Amino acid sequence: MNARRVLIVVVAVIVILAAALVYVRAENEKYHVDQETSETGLLVGTQLQEGEFPEESSRLWVYGNADGDDDIDEDDMRYLLGVLSGDNPETVLSDANCDGKVDREDLVYIQRIIVSDEMEVYYVDNYYRVASVSWPVRSIAIGYCSGAYVADLTGLTDKVVLVDETIKSYWSGMSDSFSKAGSFGATETPNYETMIAAGVDVYVVGYCDANADEISPSRLNPVGIDVMFISTADNSGVDIPNENIDRSILMFAFLLQGDMHKTYSYLEWHDDLLDLMVGATSSIPSDEREAMIMTRISALYSTGMYSITGKDNTNNIHAEWVGVDAVGQHCDMLSKNYQDLNLETLVTVIIQNQHDGRLFFVDNAHDGMRHQYDLGACLDADAELLSKVGVEIHYLGMAREMGNSPLYIVEMAFYICTMYPDVAESIGLDYKELFYEYFERFAGDDYWINLDIEDFFLDYGVA
Repeated sequence: MNARRVLIVVVAVIVILAAALVYVRAENEKYHVDQETSETGLLVGTQLQEGEFPEESSRLWVYGNADGDDDIDEDDMRYLLGVLSGDNPETVLSDANCDGKVDREDLVYIQRIIVSDEMEVYYVDNYYRVASVSWPVRSIAIGYCSGAYVADLTGLTDKVVLVDETIKSYWSGMSDSFSKAGSFGATETPNYETMIAAGVDVYVVGYCDANADEISPSRLNPVGIDVMFISTADNSGVDIPNENIDRSILMFAFLLQGDMHKTYSYLEWHDDLLDLMVGATSSIPSDEREAMIMTRISALYSTGMYSITGKDNTNNIHAEWVGVDAVGQHCDMLSKNYQDLNLETLVTVIIQNQHDGRLFFVDNAHDGMRHQYDLGACLDADAELLSKVGVEIHYLGMAREMGNSPLYIVEMAFYICTMYPDVAESIGLDYKELFYEYFERFAGDDYWINLDIEDFFLDYGVA
């Protein structure tokens, strides 16, 4: 194509976009005059099947993100113009106003999203259902460590007016907002009257809970409170793996109108580290991968049964990404997210899944900022319990909040540094440095200054 023809094409695109924007402004004015006739949001509540999901490459599963990248901007208007002209393929998220069809009205809606209008914004939640949230979002209720860490990362702490009992008890030191906020109880049994009395705009669950999540929308939606099933933690009683924490973080920030600059900065840091780690471990042969089992109940406080992570547990997924043989991903006795095993069965799992007489045993205890248990004491008890198994066991401790937060990227670095130290050295990876780098760059306050990393990650070694 010669230069003159390129110029003509560019000018034509600019003219088309300008004409579209004139149309958008006119329709936008008409919309505000006659909002009652709108049929937007007709798809809300629709359960999407796998073939109907947005593109996996996109982390922003928000209707209006027509081009499938990580933001909604003028590029989406350009892309949608291409859809309407037949030059671009229609995407799931092209239907910005969620009315079941892609047309020029969606241009209006994208423009309104870009300027953060007072409006309904539609998205796909962690249940793969079409949902909505009303903008502007001024106040939120959040739960669990996942909610606390993500609200801190995405600059949303000032909007938090209610927290669950775990944030109130263990993570309130992260923010003055958390310490001043009221409590709505537990994620499994939230106090809806408290939320209604507080007049929150959005309730963001700490993690998806099969029982409570069936009730929450029917109790809160009629009084104008949106319920958002977007979390960065493992689910409870829900057979859906939460393997897209980065997507959840971006959705959390965008839909609740947080600090997008800091959120994108985190995602850039996250992506660079993930690419580095996956690239460095992807060539490890399957028969040379270290085997790992993770317990959620230490011998220190067990009554004879041990909760072991299994198929599609978030921690197991992360371990597999960086070249670890997470036993729970393929062992028939560990077919659920987590299950209780007695000592005899646990020993059988260890013996049957060790590699070359060795296995890594990770105690995923409530230490960290929670300090409910001590990683060192938990691992002491684990090592004594399994001392006669006949397998060389390398013991690791990790606070449960690390895999259920934006710090899961450091979790993966911990696996590499302890299981593949030569690989870690070759790429300059140090999980301790990354741990503190995260807080220095992304924490909203200086609560982290006196944190002891051994409360979060502990390499106990071979007993």
